[in-house]
Amino acid sequence: MKRLIVIAALLSMTVLSFAQKLDISMRPRMEIAEVENEKTNEEFEVFYMNDENPRVYYLSVGHLGVGNDIVQLQFDPIYELFIPLGENLSDAIAKMEEMKKWYKNMDMEPVEIQGCLSAAYPTDEMITVTVRPRKFMLSNMLQFSIPTAGGDLIRAAYLTKGEFSGLLTGLKIHKKLHPKD
Repeated sequence: MKRLIVIAALLSMTVLSFAQKLDISMRPRMEIAEVENEKTNEEFEVFYMNDENPRVYYLSVGHLGVGNDIVQLQFDPIYELFIPLGENLSDAIAKMEEMKKWYKNMDMEPVEIQGCLSAAYPTDEMITVTVRPRKFMLSNMLQFSIPTAGGDLIRAAYLTKGEFSGLLTGLKIHKKLHPKD
């Protein structure tokens, strides 16, 4: 019986020694501003990745739903849509100021910008994101959407003007507190 246990232990150690190591480490995400929608429990944030050189600032518009322009089903808690804002705080603030103007113009044509759809943190794989202003009840919002593989549905996330303004204000406060960033 002892011999079987020793042989099983040696075999398992041999198998485990040849197993490949998985790199599941998370990259450091340095949050600058965050807004949470208490009704939907969605979080939006402006951040940068601490291991990138040059540093790139990103806007996370949250997790995307699947559906049409009106109805979106939220079922993907892993993938987020990231919009690159620039390599310094001034560029990030300027880009967000430009995007804030889109809330006022409800008749504008959709704007195409570059974004990244990935899990947990942005990668170098950019996709085209369509941004259009929407009015829902009493709130103005921006719809960030990408087409699905079939083409008849879209994946979209919505950011209200109040949430966006909160992120922009947080970014401006961070710049005042850390002028050398």
